Amino acid sequence: MILAEEEELITAHRQHIDTMVELIKEEMLHLNNVDRPGSDVDAYVTGLDQILAKKADYIGSIQKRLDVFKEHLQQEDALSKKFQQLAQNSTTGSSS
Repeated sequence: MILAEEEELITAHRQHIDTMVELIKEEMLHLNNVDRPGSDVDAYVTGLDQILAKKADYIGSIQKRLDVFKEHLQQEDALSKKFQQLAQNSTTGSSS
């Protein structure tokens, strides 16, 4: 299960990066447009606001996935340690 979740997280991260690159390209267009004389500053502000909101949403989404995955990793680690302790206890208990 954890391996499948890991692959899903990696895939989601790749998609996140692709999306961020596209949003950065949009930002660059807005910057280039606003640098021109007589540019529409309102359009720049509106466009930038929309892009930043999208970025925040995407970052929040991938952060939630990452947090869930980290929690699952910690649970798996705790179970693994518990299993190792039980295995050691049964080995040392049977040899006495």
